[in-house]
Amino acid sequence: MKETRTFPAARKRRIWPWILAGVVLLAVVAMATLVPAIAVSINYPTLTFDMSPYLEGTAGELVSNKTAIVDFGFARGAEGGYVMHATGKLLDWPFTARVNVQPSFHFFGVRASGDASFRLDDTPWRVSAVFSASSSGEWKVDAAMDETEVRESDPVIGQLISRLKTSAVSNITFNGAISLDAHAERTKEFPVPRWSASCSVNGLDVSCIAGDRQMTVDGFRLQAGASGIAGHCDIKPLFPRINCVTAAGFTFSNVFASVRATERAFLVTEAGAKFCGGDLKMYSLFLDPERLNAGVTLFVDGINAGMALKHLSGFRGEASGRLYGKLPIHMKGGRELRLRTAYLYSVPGETGNLRVYDPAPILDNLAAGGVPHETCDNLSKALADLTYDVLKISLQPDEDGGLALTLKLAGKSTYNSVTVPISLEVTFHGDLEQLVNTGFKTINRR
Repeated sequence: MKETRTFPAARKRRIWPWILAGVVLLAVVAMATLVPAIAVSINYPTLTFDMSPYLEGTAGELVSNKTAIVDFGFARGAEGGYVMHATGKLLDWPFTARVNVQPSFHFFGVRASGDASFRLDDTPWRVSAVFSASSSGEWKVDAAMDETEVRESDPVIGQLISRLKTSAVSNITFNGAISLDAHAERTKEFPVPRWSASCSVNGLDVSCIAGDRQMTVDGFRLQAGASGIAGHCDIKPLFPRINCVTAAGFTFSNVFASVRATERAFLVTEAGAKFCGGDLKMYSLFLDPERLNAGVTLFVDGINAGMALKHLSGFRGEASGRLYGKLPIHMKGGRELRLRTAYLYSVPGETGNLRVYDPAPILDNLAAGGVPHETCDNLSKALADLTYDVLKISLQPDEDGGLALTLKLAGKSTYNSVTVPISLEVTFHGDLEQLVNTGFKTINRR
């Protein structure tokens, strides 16, 4: 007779968890076998996404197509992996994407790792990435765009620039390089997404016509970055540098700035440049990108007097010596530049030389103010070779609500072996756009 064995109830309870675990393992194996097979056999429909909610205002005017269209499918890859391939059109540009996934199934879950690439067809724009993820919710992604040359003929940036509706800037040409890096992850120890991204711009040269004048930027470079946790974002300080800027008849070299982002504006903590043999600097400029209203004072340190005076269209001559001072400027709406009371002066005790080849603009103003013709004639001779110990240029509002430019000189002049003291103060009124060679159409009157 066959022996029958019975098990205590407690022992039966210990067996059930193992049976349940076996069922789960069989289910995982079945899914690992069936789901990929089903995925590669499906004919997926074309997906269309409406991008117009993210393209408001000027951004919407830069593209003609405001959708993203995606056709995708799956195929078996090497070593048991799978490949997702996608083609379509992102806004105005066709694209191709590819994702290689290598899954691995474990008793406690599923893990996957792989790489991906995305490119805009027939353009140099390409992004590659590597990633890993697990069913526990942990994941990590590293993406990068290698240094890529950009120029005005670029099929992406070229189109965007051509669609910018502006009459102030034309004939834009540029050449430079840009690269991108990004990292994001979610870990068991830190169960919210963390990310960081950086962008590098190197050797960017730009040329354009601003108004009716040529403007060039040589050697622009910038390292920009940001990081975030969940919905919080921090923008890293920006330190743009430019070798040389030529605009409106002025040349600035070794241009630098230190910029920090606030919640609603950018704070330029310091900026400066070499100008006319001296230095220009400014501090604590708040710039609101939406309104573009800003006020700043430029501090002038040791610029060459002759180079500075040549920017006055009424001055024809040469000068030596150094000038110091400040120039308050207010920008309204990014289009209007208004000057406030400003001055440049020579330091007491320092002398310089002034030679005026054509004194007519100065003498005409003096004659209009009632200065006798004989005095004007003597001043014409004195200004031909003047050693000054006082040179001051000031700009201030006049009674008509415009701006008046005052030139003050004091020193000694030698003519035919005769040395005489000179003290001269002359004020220029009228349209300072013609007198001061700024090249901006921005000296406005209230």
